[in-house]
Amino acid sequence: MAEYPNTGTIFDNPDNGSKTRTGLSTQIVIYVEGEPVGAVQSFQENQNRGVKPISEVGTDGVIELVPNQPAKITMTVNRVVFDGLSLPEAFSRGYRNIHAQRIPFDIVVIDKFTGDGDNAVVTTYHNCFFTSLTKSYTVNDYVIAENAGVSAEFMSSTRAGGPVADSQGVSGAREIPGRQVDSVEQSADTGTRRGPLDFAGLISAAYGG
Repeated sequence: MAEYPNTGTIFDNPDNGSKTRTGLSTQIVIYVEGEPVGAVQSFQENQNRGVKPISEVGTDGVIELVPNQPAKITMTVNRVVFDGLSLPEAFSRGYRNIHAQRIPFDIVVIDKFTGDGDNAVVTTYHNCFFTSLTKSYTVNDYVIAENAGVSAEFMSSTRAGGPVADSQGVSGAREIPGRQVDSVEQSADTGTRRGPLDFAGLISAAYGG
């Protein structure tokens, strides 16, 4: 497997011939309640986390950055009205208008770029609620489209039921040698914990003390 000497970027695989190494949306399948969601035009994930800079009198600068809010997970979905289904109905909901929602749902995104089955990366957005829904009727494009905003309680990513990092490098994916792997961060990444900051030993983990 050839790598560029300065960056380690893989640009050729002599064993299997040249292959695509760029993630493609054609490898993504979106599921709600075990049913694939069709006619999705775009699916945008947003992760936001508040970080507070700590400064002090007598120091001309920031001495530390401290996360001060839980991460917020939101999604924006654009879907063409297809098969007579509104966007909530296509998400296996029994209503057309989001004010009717009282039961949360999970969205599962399967990325098959590194393979099917245990080689796929499964990202789950847990306990989702709709936050917005818009529908457009335009004269220049007769196709009706809907846009929905969705918030998730938390999210998790796994491969073969475990942390993605444990199996990184399968199917020719690039492995980063010597990277920092923390078991608490992996627990948060796989959804076992809601976040990594409630675990004892934070100072020693960060500074090796």
